[in-house]
Amino acid sequence: MIRHRLFMAWVAALTLFGIASDARSLTEIPAREFLIVYSGNTLGELKPCGCAKEEDQGGFERRVTYFKQVAMKSKNTLFVDTGDSFKEPSRQGKIKARYLMQAMSLLKYDAVIPGDKDLVYGEAFLNEGASIPWLLSNARLSKINPPETRIKKLENGLTIAMLAVVDPDLYYAAEHSGGRITDPKESAKKSIDKLNASEHPDVIVLLTHMKRDKALSLLALDGVDVVINGHIEADTDVIDMTPVKQDGKIFIQPGPRGQKMGELTVRIDKAGNKSFDQRMVRLDSNIKFDPKMIKWYEDYNREVEDLFFASLDARKDQHGKEKVYASEQMCLTCHLGKHDVWSKSRHGHAYETINRVNKAFDPECLKCHVTGFDRAGGFISEVDTPDLKNVQCEVCHGPGLEHA
Repeated sequence: MIRHRLFMAWVAALTLFGIASDARSLTEIPAREFLIVYSGNTLGELKPCGCAKEEDQGGFERRVTYFKQVAMKSKNTLFVDTGDSFKEPSRQGKIKARYLMQAMSLLKYDAVIPGDKDLVYGEAFLNEGASIPWLLSNARLSKINPPETRIKKLENGLTIAMLAVVDPDLYYAAEHSGGRITDPKESAKKSIDKLNASEHPDVIVLLTHMKRDKALSLLALDGVDVVINGHIEADTDVIDMTPVKQDGKIFIQPGPRGQKMGELTVRIDKAGNKSFDQRMVRLDSNIKFDPKMIKWYEDYNREVEDLFFASLDARKDQHGKEKVYASEQMCLTCHLGKHDVWSKSRHGHAYETINRVNKAFDPECLKCHVTGFDRAGGFISEVDTPDLKNVQCEVCHGPGLEHA
């Protein structure tokens, strides 16, 4: 009888100890959080135009400073980019793309999905002199071979899984070049199953590169917690950056041209429930330029200036043979009042604006600050065609020499 009582007491003690241990383990699981910094749709904008104060946002000189500030505040941060870093191909655009990849390498992203516009110089270009963590789950390209998933283990113990899918309709060029693209939804399902079986992630982040409606539909996939989508046709496109919350999940999109950085704070409570806070951070004049990136941009400017003068003779031969523009001085003779209004406007001083910041050699600036640049009979250089500086009447009304 005594032995039986001792045995029952021992069992009861073990039971109580187990219950206490379970209760203690539940209370000891802390609520944890981490930050996702997301960007995309940069479209080759190394530095904001700056001609208008309201447009003075973005640029990699500020982005590098911002990334450093975020990294200093917390190690529990994920940095991702949704692609379309480049624009349509050109000689200057390729120089810009090379410098952009240098900057992206310095920023130490955790995952970058190559957008359709990032293939304009060929797949092999994406590996030239840069170390960027490309990620593609539903595409096997012929020249680069990104992983299907990436894992990041944070200091707070959370395991974050990342995967990335692209829309085959946007990547037709990749298929023609020997690549292979599978259905994004089916590919994502397979990747999620593998991740849950092997890594047991606390959060799954799905990067997508497609039109908004297609990407939003992927939020319904089992296992996905966050969908971050990027794709832009032109730098004038309006992007809906409003987050969509659905069934304890969230869908977000970065803004255009790198002017703002997206921040998504993900919180996981003791019961495992997730909540989200999102905001956009303006990269404006309150964020100082990183000193090393100032030198980086100066190097870029030198290459563009060399390109401008190297192609000067070709532009003279191509566009300088026939005079078709009358110039504002001839317009003045009949339209004195309108000319007076124009001369006091920003258009009347447009060339001074770029000359003041030493960008009078930059073709991407000249096309908006002079008359007829890169057109027959149009502006060639300040020395060759001084009468076609600024945004004159004929920019909108067309060449008017015959009319005059």
